[in-house]
Amino acid sequence: MSKIIGIDLGTTFSAIAQLDDLGNPEVLASTDANKKITASAVYLKEKNVVVGDKALDALIATPKNVVTETKRQMENDVVFSTQKGEWIDKEGAEEGCYSPAQVSSFILGKLKGYTSDVKKAVVTVPALFAEKARVATLDAAKMAGIDVIELINEPTAAACYYASLPAVKKITGKGLVFDLGGGTFDVTVCEIEAQKVEVITSRGDKWLGGKDFDAELVNIMNNKYKEATGEGLDLANKKLEYMEKAEQIKRALSVREKHAEVIEGPKGPKKIEITRNEFEQSIQTHIEKLKMLMEEALDGSGFKPENISHTLLVGGSTRIPIVTKTIENIMKKPPLKGVNVDEAVAAGAAIYAGLKSKQSLNEAQKQALEKVKMQDVCNFYLGTLVQADDPVLNRKVTTNMILIDRDTPLPATKTDTIVTIYDDQDAVSLEITQSEGREKNREFVNIIHEGRLDFPDKKPKGRPIQVTYKYDTSGKLHCTFMDESSKKKYEVSLRPESAEDLKKQYESIEHIVIE
Repeated sequence: MSKIIGIDLGTTFSAIAQLDDLGNPEVLASTDANKKITASAVYLKEKNVVVGDKALDALIATPKNVVTETKRQMENDVVFSTQKGEWIDKEGAEEGCYSPAQVSSFILGKLKGYTSDVKKAVVTVPALFAEKARVATLDAAKMAGIDVIELINEPTAAACYYASLPAVKKITGKGLVFDLGGGTFDVTVCEIEAQKVEVITSRGDKWLGGKDFDAELVNIMNNKYKEATGEGLDLANKKLEYMEKAEQIKRALSVREKHAEVIEGPKGPKKIEITRNEFEQSIQTHIEKLKMLMEEALDGSGFKPENISHTLLVGGSTRIPIVTKTIENIMKKPPLKGVNVDEAVAAGAAIYAGLKSKQSLNEAQKQALEKVKMQDVCNFYLGTLVQADDPVLNRKVTTNMILIDRDTPLPATKTDTIVTIYDDQDAVSLEITQSEGREKNREFVNIIHEGRLDFPDKKPKGRPIQVTYKYDTSGKLHCTFMDESSKKKYEVSLRPESAEDLKKQYESIEHIVIE
Protein backbone atom coordinates (compact mmCIF):
# COMPACT_ATOMS: atom_id res chain seq x y z
CA MET A 1 0.00 0.00 0.00
CA SER A 2 1.36 3.41 -0.95
CA LYS A 3 2.33 5.89 1.74
CA ILE A 4 0.35 9.04 2.50
CA ILE A 5 2.80 11.71 3.49
CA GLY A 6 2.82 15.33 4.68
CA ILE A 7 4.51 18.08 2.69
CA ASP A 8 5.46 21.59 3.73
CA LEU A 9 5.86 23.50 0.45
CA GLY A 10 7.69 26.58 1.71
CA THR A 11 8.93 29.86 0.26
CA THR A 12 12.53 29.33 1.31
CA PHE A 13 12.66 25.69 2.41
CA SER A 14 10.40 22.67 1.94
CA ALA A 15 10.14 19.36 3.78
CA ILE A 16 8.40 15.98 3.60
CA ALA A 17 7.38 13.80 6.54
CA GLN A 18 5.70 10.48 7.24
CA LEU A 19 4.64 8.45 10.27
CA ASP A 20 7.08 5.84 11.56
CA ASP A 21 5.87 2.39 12.62
CA LEU A 22 4.92 3.70 16.08
CA GLY A 23 2.90 6.62 14.73
CA ASN A 24 5.49 9.32 15.38
CA PRO A 25 6.10 11.88 12.61
CA GLU A 26 9.54 11.77 11.01
CA VAL A 27 10.88 14.35 8.60
CA LEU A 28 12.76 12.64 5.79
CA ALA A 29 16.26 13.60 4.77
CA SER A 30 17.25 14.59 1.25
CA THR A 31 18.59 11.76 -0.87
CA ASP A 32 21.56 13.82 -2.06
CA ALA A 33 22.40 16.19 0.82
CA ASN A 34 21.17 14.25 3.88
CA LYS A 35 19.36 17.37 5.11
CA LYS A 36 15.80 17.37 6.41
CA ILE A 37 14.87 20.63 4.74
CA THR A 38 15.30 21.34 1.04
CA ALA A 39 15.91 24.80 -0.38
CA SER A 40 12.87 25.82 -2.47
CA ALA A 41 15.15 26.88 -5.31
CA VAL A 42 14.98 25.55 -8.85
CA TYR A 43 17.63 25.72 -11.57
CA LEU A 44 15.87 25.60 -14.93
CA LYS A 45 17.78 24.43 -17.99
CA GLU A 46 16.18 22.76 -20.99
CA LYS A 47 14.98 19.24 -20.09
CA ASN A 48 16.77 19.04 -16.74
CA VAL A 49 15.97 20.90 -13.56
CA VAL A 50 17.96 20.97 -10.33
CA VAL A 51 16.20 21.51 -6.99
CA GLY A 52 17.71 22.50 -3.65
CA ASP A 53 21.15 23.65 -2.56
CA LYS A 54 22.69 22.74 -5.92
CA ALA A 55 20.25 25.14 -7.57
CA LEU A 56 21.46 27.91 -5.26
CA ASP A 57 25.05 27.09 -6.28
CA ALA A 58 24.12 28.11 -9.84
CA LEU A 59 23.22 31.66 -8.77
CA ILE A 60 26.71 33.00 -9.48
CA ALA A 61 27.20 31.45 -12.92
CA THR A 62 23.64 31.51 -14.34
CA PRO A 63 21.38 33.65 -12.12
CA LYS A 64 18.72 34.03 -14.84
CA ASN A 65 18.04 30.30 -14.73
CA VAL A 66 17.49 30.12 -10.97
CA VAL A 67 14.04 30.79 -9.53
CA THR A 68 13.32 31.30 -5.82
CA GLU A 69 10.34 32.48 -3.74
CA THR A 70 7.90 30.78 -6.13
CA LYS A 71 5.32 30.46 -3.40
CA ARG A 72 4.80 34.23 -3.44
CA GLN A 73 3.67 34.01 -7.07
CA MET A 74 1.12 31.21 -6.71
CA GLU A 75 -1.96 33.43 -7.06
CA ASN A 76 -0.53 35.61 -9.84
CA ASP A 77 -0.97 35.22 -13.62
CA VAL A 78 2.77 35.15 -14.28
CA VAL A 79 5.46 32.87 -15.68
CA PHE A 80 9.17 32.71 -14.96
CA SER A 81 11.23 33.60 -18.03
CA THR A 82 14.66 31.94 -18.22
CA GLN A 83 15.55 34.46 -20.94
CA LYS A 84 14.86 37.46 -18.71
CA GLY A 85 15.51 35.81 -15.35
CA GLU A 86 12.32 37.16 -13.79
CA TRP A 87 8.60 36.68 -13.43
CA ILE A 88 6.64 38.22 -16.31
CA ASP A 89 2.97 38.45 -17.25
CA LYS A 90 1.86 35.10 -18.70
CA GLU A 91 0.47 36.89 -21.75
CA GLY A 92 4.07 37.64 -22.71
CA ALA A 93 5.19 34.04 -22.31
CA GLU A 94 7.78 32.73 -24.74
CA GLU A 95 9.86 29.58 -25.00
CA GLY A 96 11.53 28.73 -21.72
CA CYS A 97 8.76 30.05 -19.44
CA TYR A 98 7.28 28.22 -16.46
CA SER A 99 4.19 28.93 -14.36
CA PRO A 100 4.39 29.04 -10.53
CA ALA A 101 2.55 25.69 -10.44
CA GLN A 102 5.10 24.14 -12.82
CA VAL A 103 8.08 25.38 -10.78
CA SER A 104 6.43 24.19 -7.56
CA SER A 105 5.82 20.78 -9.16
CA PHE A 106 9.59 20.39 -9.56
CA ILE A 107 10.07 21.02 -5.82
CA LEU A 108 7.32 18.53 -4.98
CA GLY A 109 8.81 16.01 -7.40
CA LYS A 110 12.16 16.32 -5.62
CA LEU A 111 10.57 15.78 -2.20
CA LYS A 112 8.55 12.85 -3.49
CA GLY A 113 11.82 11.10 -4.36
CA TYR A 114 12.93 11.01 -0.70
CA THR A 115 10.71 8.02 -0.02
CA SER A 116 9.27 5.17 -2.05
CA ASP A 117 5.76 4.51 -3.30
CA VAL A 118 4.28 7.95 -2.64
CA LYS A 119 1.06 8.74 -4.46
CA LYS A 120 -1.02 10.69 -1.93
CA ALA A 121 -0.23 13.56 0.41
CA VAL A 122 -1.48 16.29 2.69
CA VAL A 123 0.08 19.57 1.56
CA THR A 124 0.27 22.70 3.70
CA VAL A 125 -0.53 26.27 2.64
CA PRO A 126 -0.51 29.61 4.48
CA ALA A 127 -3.77 30.28 6.32
CA LEU A 128 -4.36 33.41 4.23
CA PHE A 129 -3.67 31.73 0.88
CA ALA A 130 -6.42 32.83 -1.52
CA GLU A 131 -8.46 30.35 -3.56
CA LYS A 132 -6.36 30.88 -6.69
CA ALA A 133 -3.14 30.08 -4.82
CA ARG A 134 -4.68 26.95 -3.28
CA VAL A 135 -5.78 25.72 -6.71
CA ALA A 136 -2.28 26.39 -8.09
CA THR A 137 -0.84 24.31 -5.24
CA LEU A 138 -3.16 21.43 -6.15
CA ASP A 139 -2.15 21.79 -9.81
CA ALA A 140 1.52 21.61 -8.83
CA ALA A 141 0.92 18.39 -6.91
CA LYS A 142 -0.96 16.84 -9.85
CA MET A 143 1.93 17.62 -12.17
CA ALA A 144 4.30 15.97 -9.68
CA GLY A 145 2.16 12.83 -9.66
CA ILE A 146 0.77 13.43 -6.17
CA ASP A 147 -2.90 13.14 -5.27
CA VAL A 148 -3.63 15.72 -2.57
CA ILE A 149 -6.19 14.24 -0.21
CA GLU A 150 -6.41 17.58 1.60
CA LEU A 151 -4.80 20.97 1.96
CA ILE A 152 -4.16 22.05 5.54
CA ASN A 153 -3.24 25.49 6.86
CA GLU A 154 0.37 25.71 8.04
CA PRO A 155 -0.28 26.98 11.58
CA THR A 156 -2.96 24.32 12.05
CA ALA A 157 -0.49 21.61 11.01
CA ALA A 158 2.10 23.05 13.39
CA ALA A 159 -0.39 23.07 16.27
CA CYS A 160 -1.21 19.44 15.48
CA TYR A 161 2.50 18.59 15.75
CA TYR A 162 2.94 20.44 19.03
CA ALA A 163 -0.11 18.70 20.46
CA SER A 164 1.46 15.33 19.64
CA LEU A 165 4.63 15.99 21.64
CA PRO A 166 4.95 14.35 25.08
CA ALA A 167 5.89 17.66 26.68
CA VAL A 168 2.83 19.39 25.25
CA LYS A 169 0.27 16.64 25.84
CA LYS A 170 0.11 17.74 29.48
CA ILE A 171 -0.67 21.35 28.51
CA THR A 172 -4.32 22.27 28.44
CA GLY A 173 -5.45 25.66 27.34
CA LYS A 174 -5.30 28.28 24.69
CA GLY A 175 -2.28 28.58 22.44
CA LEU A 176 -0.96 31.08 19.94
CA VAL A 177 0.91 29.71 16.92
CA PHE A 178 3.43 32.24 15.61
CA ASP A 179 4.47 31.06 12.13
CA LEU A 180 7.12 33.27 10.49
CA GLY A 181 8.70 31.61 7.47
CA GLY A 182 10.75 32.82 4.57
CA GLY A 183 7.91 34.43 2.66
CA THR A 184 4.71 34.38 4.71
CA PHE A 185 3.47 35.06 8.22
CA ASP A 186 0.53 33.44 10.02
CA VAL A 187 -0.59 33.86 13.60
CA THR A 188 -3.28 31.53 14.88
CA VAL A 189 -5.10 31.30 18.19
CA CYS A 190 -6.26 27.80 19.08
CA GLU A 191 -7.37 25.55 21.90
CA ILE A 192 -5.22 22.50 22.64
CA GLU A 193 -6.51 19.84 25.00
CA ALA A 194 -5.41 16.20 25.14
CA GLN A 195 -4.24 16.22 21.50
CA LYS A 196 -7.40 17.95 20.34
CA VAL A 197 -6.68 21.11 18.35
CA GLU A 198 -9.45 23.61 17.74
CA VAL A 199 -8.55 26.69 15.71
CA ILE A 200 -10.33 29.87 16.82
CA THR A 201 -8.95 32.47 14.41
CA SER A 202 -6.02 33.25 12.12
CA ARG A 203 -4.45 36.42 10.79
CA GLY A 204 -1.44 36.87 8.58
CA ASP A 205 0.38 38.45 5.65
CA LYS A 206 1.27 36.60 2.45
CA TRP A 207 4.10 39.08 1.80
CA LEU A 208 5.89 39.18 5.13
CA GLY A 209 8.74 36.86 6.01
CA GLY A 210 12.45 36.27 6.33
CA LYS A 211 13.06 37.22 2.69
CA ASP A 212 11.86 40.75 3.49
CA PHE A 213 14.41 40.91 6.29
CA ASP A 214 17.06 39.71 3.83
CA ALA A 215 16.12 42.53 1.44
CA GLU A 216 16.75 45.08 4.20
CA LEU A 217 20.17 43.52 4.80
CA VAL A 218 20.94 43.81 1.09
CA ASN A 219 20.22 47.54 1.35
CA ILE A 220 22.66 47.77 4.28
CA MET A 221 25.28 45.81 2.32
CA ASN A 222 24.81 48.08 -0.69
CA ASN A 223 25.12 51.28 1.36
CA LYS A 224 28.23 50.10 3.22
CA TYR A 225 29.89 48.90 0.04
CA LYS A 226 29.13 52.22 -1.62
CA GLU A 227 30.54 54.15 1.36
CA ALA A 228 33.75 52.11 1.15
CA THR A 229 34.25 52.11 -2.64
CA GLY A 230 32.15 54.95 -4.05
CA GLU A 231 30.02 52.55 -6.10
CA GLY A 232 27.04 50.43 -5.15
CA LEU A 233 26.45 46.73 -5.76
CA ASP A 234 25.10 45.37 -9.05
CA LEU A 235 21.59 44.72 -7.74
CA ALA A 236 20.09 44.63 -11.22
CA ASN A 237 21.90 41.43 -12.17
CA LYS A 238 23.05 39.87 -8.91
CA LYS A 239 20.27 40.55 -6.42
CA LEU A 240 19.51 36.86 -5.83
CA GLU A 241 23.18 36.21 -5.08
CA TYR A 242 23.22 39.08 -2.58
CA MET A 243 19.95 37.85 -1.04
CA GLU A 244 21.59 34.49 -0.32
CA LYS A 245 24.56 36.29 1.25
CA ALA A 246 22.12 38.36 3.32
CA GLU A 247 20.48 35.20 4.65
CA GLN A 248 23.88 33.97 5.85
CA ILE A 249 24.50 37.30 7.59
CA LYS A 250 21.03 37.18 9.17
CA ARG A 251 21.75 33.76 10.64
CA ALA A 252 25.08 34.96 12.00
CA LEU A 253 23.46 38.00 13.64
CA SER A 254 20.98 35.71 15.36
CA VAL A 255 23.82 34.31 17.50
CA ARG A 256 26.22 37.26 17.73
CA GLU A 257 26.04 41.06 18.07
CA LYS A 258 28.01 41.84 14.90
CA HIS A 259 29.30 40.06 11.83
CA ALA A 260 31.96 40.83 9.22
CA GLU A 261 31.55 39.54 5.66
CA VAL A 262 33.52 39.89 2.43
CA ILE A 263 31.22 41.26 -0.28
CA GLU A 264 32.05 40.93 -3.98
CA GLY A 265 31.11 44.03 -5.96
CA PRO A 266 32.00 46.14 -9.02
CA LYS A 267 35.09 47.48 -7.24
CA GLY A 268 36.27 44.06 -6.14
CA PRO A 269 35.89 42.33 -2.76
CA LYS A 270 35.31 44.47 0.31
CA LYS A 271 35.01 43.40 3.93
CA ILE A 272 32.07 45.06 5.68
CA GLU A 273 30.72 44.80 9.21
CA ILE A 274 27.04 44.79 10.12
CA THR A 275 25.77 44.95 13.70
CA ARG A 276 22.64 43.32 15.08
CA ASN A 277 21.39 46.77 16.09
CA GLU A 278 21.71 48.02 12.49
CA PHE A 279 19.79 45.01 11.26
CA GLU A 280 17.05 45.38 13.87
CA GLN A 281 16.59 49.07 13.06
CA SER A 282 16.25 48.26 9.35
CA ILE A 283 13.40 45.76 9.91
CA GLN A 284 11.48 47.82 12.46
CA THR A 285 8.57 48.43 10.06
CA HIS A 286 8.20 44.67 9.54
CA ILE A 287 8.35 44.06 13.31
CA GLU A 288 5.54 46.56 13.83
CA LYS A 289 3.46 44.68 11.25
CA LEU A 290 4.06 41.42 13.15
CA LYS A 291 2.89 43.09 16.37
CA MET A 292 -0.22 44.48 14.70
CA LEU A 293 -1.23 41.09 13.28
CA MET A 294 -0.65 39.38 16.64
CA GLU A 295 -2.91 41.93 18.30
CA GLU A 296 -5.54 41.48 15.57
CA ALA A 297 -5.52 37.71 16.12
CA LEU A 298 -5.93 38.16 19.87
CA ASP A 299 -8.76 40.65 19.34
CA GLY A 300 -10.44 38.30 16.85
CA SER A 301 -10.27 35.44 19.35
CA GLY A 302 -11.67 37.55 22.18
CA PHE A 303 -8.69 36.70 24.40
CA LYS A 304 -6.02 38.74 26.10
CA PRO A 305 -2.35 37.71 26.28
CA GLU A 306 -2.81 36.51 29.86
CA ASN A 307 -5.48 34.07 28.62
CA ILE A 308 -2.92 32.35 26.38
CA SER A 309 -1.07 29.59 28.20
CA HIS A 310 1.62 28.98 25.58
CA THR A 311 3.08 30.45 22.40
CA LEU A 312 4.23 27.97 19.75
CA LEU A 313 6.99 28.95 17.33
CA VAL A 314 7.09 27.86 13.70
CA GLY A 315 9.43 28.87 10.88
CA GLY A 316 13.14 29.63 10.71
CA SER A 317 12.67 33.39 11.08
CA THR A 318 11.49 32.90 14.67
CA ARG A 319 15.15 32.37 15.56
CA ILE A 320 15.81 36.10 15.09
CA PRO A 321 16.26 37.59 18.59
CA ILE A 322 14.13 40.70 18.04
CA VAL A 323 11.26 38.49 16.84
CA THR A 324 11.39 36.38 20.01
CA LYS A 325 11.69 39.53 22.13
CA THR A 326 8.64 41.05 20.41
CA ILE A 327 6.60 37.92 21.16
CA GLU A 328 7.66 37.95 24.82
CA ASN A 329 6.80 41.64 25.19
CA ILE A 330 3.26 41.11 23.87
CA MET A 331 2.51 37.75 25.47
CA LYS A 332 4.26 38.56 28.79
CA LYS A 333 5.89 35.13 28.74
CA PRO A 334 8.56 33.35 26.67
CA PRO A 335 7.45 31.05 23.86
CA LEU A 336 7.71 27.29 24.08
CA LYS A 337 11.17 26.15 22.97
CA GLY A 338 12.96 22.89 22.32
CA VAL A 339 11.20 22.12 19.02
CA ASN A 340 12.75 22.20 15.54
CA VAL A 341 10.77 25.10 14.07
CA ASP A 342 11.80 24.17 10.52
CA GLU A 343 10.18 20.74 10.71
CA ALA A 344 6.99 21.42 12.70
CA VAL A 345 4.70 22.08 9.72
CA ALA A 346 5.76 19.02 7.71
CA ALA A 347 5.53 16.82 10.81
CA GLY A 348 2.03 18.12 11.57
CA ALA A 349 0.99 17.46 7.98
CA ALA A 350 2.16 13.84 8.36
CA ILE A 351 0.02 13.45 11.49
CA TYR A 352 -2.98 14.87 9.66
CA ALA A 353 -2.29 12.54 6.74
CA GLY A 354 -2.48 9.67 9.22
CA LEU A 355 -5.84 10.91 10.50
CA LYS A 356 -7.15 10.96 6.92
CA SER A 357 -5.91 7.46 6.08
CA LYS A 358 -6.49 5.36 9.21
CA GLN A 359 -7.35 2.31 7.10
CA SER A 360 -3.73 2.15 5.94
CA LEU A 361 -2.20 2.38 9.44
CA ASN A 362 -0.92 -0.42 11.65
CA GLU A 363 -2.28 -0.89 15.19
CA ALA A 364 0.53 1.08 16.86
CA GLN A 365 -0.02 4.02 14.51
CA LYS A 366 -3.78 3.95 15.08
CA GLN A 367 -3.24 3.93 18.83
CA ALA A 368 -0.83 6.89 18.63
CA LEU A 369 -3.39 8.93 16.71
CA GLU A 370 -6.43 7.71 18.62
CA LYS A 371 -6.94 10.94 20.57
CA VAL A 372 -5.73 13.40 17.90
CA LYS A 373 -8.55 15.60 16.64
CA MET A 374 -8.52 18.81 14.64
CA GLN A 375 -10.98 21.60 14.01
CA ASP A 376 -10.03 24.37 11.55
CA VAL A 377 -11.89 27.52 10.53
CA CYS A 378 -12.59 29.48 7.38
CA ASN A 379 -9.96 32.21 7.01
CA PHE A 380 -11.95 34.42 4.62
CA TYR A 381 -15.36 35.96 4.14
CA LEU A 382 -17.16 34.23 1.27
CA GLY A 383 -20.08 35.91 -0.45
CA THR A 384 -21.76 37.02 -3.67
CA LEU A 385 -22.44 40.37 -5.31
CA VAL A 386 -26.07 41.55 -5.22
CA GLN A 387 -28.10 44.67 -5.96
CA ALA A 388 -29.35 46.43 -2.83
CA ASP A 389 -31.13 49.72 -2.04
CA ASP A 390 -28.87 52.56 -0.93
CA PRO A 391 -30.91 54.97 1.25
CA VAL A 392 -28.30 57.72 0.87
CA LEU A 393 -28.01 57.61 -2.92
CA ASN A 394 -31.71 56.63 -3.25
CA ARG A 395 -30.93 53.96 -5.84
CA LYS A 396 -29.76 50.38 -6.11
CA VAL A 397 -26.04 49.71 -5.80
CA THR A 398 -23.87 46.62 -6.11
CA THR A 399 -22.92 45.28 -2.70
CA ASN A 400 -21.22 42.19 -1.30
CA MET A 401 -23.54 39.82 0.56
CA ILE A 402 -21.53 37.56 2.87
CA LEU A 403 -22.68 33.96 3.31
CA ILE A 404 -19.83 32.34 5.25
CA ASP A 405 -18.09 34.44 7.88
CA ARG A 406 -14.43 34.39 8.68
CA ASP A 407 -13.57 32.04 11.60
CA THR A 408 -16.58 29.81 10.91
CA PRO A 409 -15.71 26.21 11.95
CA LEU A 410 -15.22 23.82 9.02
CA PRO A 411 -16.94 22.14 7.31
CA ALA A 412 -19.51 24.92 6.89
CA THR A 413 -22.77 25.22 4.98
CA LYS A 414 -24.82 28.40 4.63
CA THR A 415 -27.99 29.09 2.64
CA ASP A 416 -29.56 32.46 1.88
CA THR A 417 -31.96 33.90 -0.68
CA ILE A 418 -31.54 36.61 -3.29
CA VAL A 419 -34.25 37.95 -5.64
CA THR A 420 -34.48 39.43 -9.12
CA ILE A 421 -34.92 43.20 -9.40
CA TYR A 422 -36.69 43.50 -12.78
CA ASP A 423 -39.93 42.19 -14.22
CA ASP A 424 -39.50 39.50 -16.88
CA GLN A 425 -35.81 39.10 -16.01
CA ASP A 426 -34.44 36.21 -18.06
CA ALA A 427 -31.19 35.56 -16.15
CA VAL A 428 -28.96 36.63 -13.25
CA SER A 429 -25.22 37.18 -13.33
CA LEU A 430 -23.41 35.36 -10.53
CA GLU A 431 -20.20 36.58 -8.89
CA ILE A 432 -18.63 34.65 -6.02
CA THR A 433 -16.43 36.72 -3.74
CA GLN A 434 -13.62 36.18 -1.25
CA SER A 435 -12.26 38.85 1.10
CA GLU A 436 -10.07 39.15 4.19
CA GLY A 437 -12.33 41.81 5.70
CA ARG A 438 -16.09 42.07 6.04
CA GLU A 439 -16.29 44.23 2.94
CA LYS A 440 -19.49 45.36 1.24
CA ASN A 441 -17.83 47.51 -1.43
CA ARG A 442 -17.19 45.48 -4.60
CA GLU A 443 -13.90 47.35 -5.07
CA PHE A 444 -12.41 45.67 -2.01
CA VAL A 445 -13.35 42.04 -2.67
CA ASN A 446 -11.79 39.41 -4.87
CA ILE A 447 -14.16 37.88 -7.43
CA ILE A 448 -13.11 34.22 -7.62
CA HIS A 449 -15.79 33.01 -10.04
CA GLU A 450 -18.33 34.44 -12.47
CA GLY A 451 -21.33 32.59 -13.87
CA ARG A 452 -24.89 33.00 -15.16
CA LEU A 453 -28.21 31.37 -14.26
CA ASP A 454 -30.77 31.49 -17.08
CA PHE A 455 -34.48 31.22 -16.35
CA PRO A 456 -36.78 28.96 -18.43
CA ASP A 457 -39.64 31.46 -18.16
CA LYS A 458 -40.36 35.06 -17.22
CA LYS A 459 -41.82 36.24 -13.94
CA PRO A 460 -42.33 39.50 -12.02
CA LYS A 461 -39.41 40.94 -10.05
CA GLY A 462 -38.74 39.37 -6.68
CA ARG A 463 -38.18 35.90 -8.14
CA PRO A 464 -36.37 34.02 -5.33
CA ILE A 465 -33.01 32.31 -5.90
CA GLN A 466 -31.68 30.05 -3.19
CA VAL A 467 -27.91 30.39 -2.67
CA THR A 468 -26.00 27.63 -0.86
CA TYR A 469 -22.27 27.66 -0.08
CA LYS A 470 -20.46 24.55 1.20
CA TYR A 471 -16.87 24.96 2.39
CA ASP A 472 -14.99 21.82 3.41
CA THR A 473 -12.01 21.23 5.69
CA SER A 474 -9.50 21.51 2.83
CA GLY A 475 -10.86 24.88 1.74
CA LYS A 476 -12.86 23.58 -1.22
CA LEU A 477 -15.88 25.76 -1.99
CA HIS A 478 -19.00 24.41 -3.70
CA CYS A 479 -21.73 26.91 -4.63
CA THR A 480 -25.30 26.30 -5.76
CA PHE A 481 -27.68 28.95 -7.10
CA MET A 482 -31.21 27.51 -7.54
CA ASP A 483 -34.24 29.21 -9.08
CA GLU A 484 -36.92 28.24 -6.56
CA SER A 485 -39.81 28.33 -9.06
CA SER A 486 -38.27 26.12 -11.76
CA LYS A 487 -35.67 24.31 -9.60
CA LYS A 488 -33.08 25.05 -12.28
CA LYS A 489 -29.56 25.24 -10.81
CA TYR A 490 -26.17 26.74 -11.47
CA GLU A 491 -23.52 24.79 -9.59
CA VAL A 492 -19.78 25.25 -9.41
CA SER A 493 -16.96 23.66 -7.46
CA LEU A 494 -13.91 25.91 -7.33
CA ARG A 495 -11.51 23.00 -7.48
CA PRO A 496 -11.83 21.68 -11.04
CA GLU A 497 -10.48 18.20 -11.54
CA SER A 498 -8.94 19.08 -14.86
CA ALA A 499 -8.59 22.07 -17.13
CA GLU A 500 -7.23 22.62 -20.60
CA ASP A 501 -4.62 25.05 -19.30
CA LEU A 502 -3.39 22.47 -16.79
CA LYS A 503 -3.15 19.82 -19.52
CA LYS A 504 -0.89 22.13 -21.49
CA GLN A 505 1.30 22.60 -18.44
CA TYR A 506 1.56 18.84 -18.04
CA GLU A 507 2.66 18.49 -21.64
CA SER A 508 5.38 21.09 -21.27
CA ILE A 509 7.07 19.29 -18.37
CA GLU A 510 6.42 15.63 -19.14
CA HIS A 511 9.99 14.96 -20.36
CA ILE A 512 11.82 17.01 -17.72
CA VAL A 513 14.19 15.17 -15.39
CA ILE A 514 14.36 16.44 -11.79
CA GLU A 515 17.75 16.26 -10.07
